[in-house]
Amino acid sequence: MKKKPAKKTAQRTASQKPAPSSFNVEPLPATFSLIGMLGLIITTVFTVSGRVPLSWGVAFDLVFALMFVASMISITPKFAGWE
Repeated sequence: MKKKPAKKTAQRTASQKPAPSSFNVEPLPATFSLIGMLGLIITTVFTVSGRVPLSWGVAFDLVFALMFVASMISITPKFAGWE
């Protein structure tokens, strides 16, 4: 009687290398995230109160929101195989 071959598992073996990342994430300073948060809050308050025109307020909100999202992406942990 022949032995059945062992089933392959979905686990990655040490000899396999992960696929290269399509982009590199560089760490951003903490002040970048702070400026993004404060800018978003201040611009929103000034736009709602009428001190800043709506079109300018939306434009600045978009810029500060993108800054904040970029700072959140930059704090993702790097895993052992990602280099």
